[in-house]
Amino acid sequence: MNTSTRYAIVGSGRIGTSLARLFSRAGIEAGIANTRGPESLRELAATLGSPIQPVSMTDALSSDVIFLAIPFPAVERVGSLLPSWTGKIVVDATNAHYAPGDDVLKGRASAHYTAEKFPGAAVVKAFNQLPAELLAAKLDPGIGKRVVFIAADVPEAGDRIAELAGELGLAAVQVGAIDKGGRLIEVPGPLVLRNLVERPL
Repeated sequence: MNTSTRYAIVGSGRIGTSLARLFSRAGIEAGIANTRGPESLRELAATLGSPIQPVSMTDALSSDVIFLAIPFPAVERVGSLLPSWTGKIVVDATNAHYAPGDDVLKGRASAHYTAEKFPGAAVVKAFNQLPAELLAAKLDPGIGKRVVFIAADVPEAGDRIAELAGELGLAAVQVGAIDKGGRLIEVPGPLVLRNLVERPL
């Protein structure tokens, strides 16, 4: 992965904090933003270490790779903050939970809904199949690397995020395009909550 790539995490809840912890542990710089502004993140960032910097939402959205660690209902609002997302990779770490009868998705994979709200972006579904605390939990290298699944309609974007996952100390398994592989890793897909480990050979 190009070292000049700028990363940002939008959302500072459990998933956002866990992603930030992975970045910090790997020594990879990333901004973290929320709707309350950078001052609200100073204390959290201090616990995570210098690779993680609180930034404004504007700064976060100017990054090359943006992780959505927000509640699914907020996807549309965040997507509306820019008129075009062309040239950016948006990593959709959300999960859509709806009551029976809700027709927001209209049968689509949730990441396709995200792609609609982020026009021009290469959307990658990833980092969403495990509970937040488990995703960031340290694993003895002698045991192996925790597996994260990645689905993307743009193969180059999927490859970039798979490479990044490796740099974060995880084992990436690409499961194909969003309409097939992406459905496996969104609730209630069969790979959700599967805590798999790639053992060293």
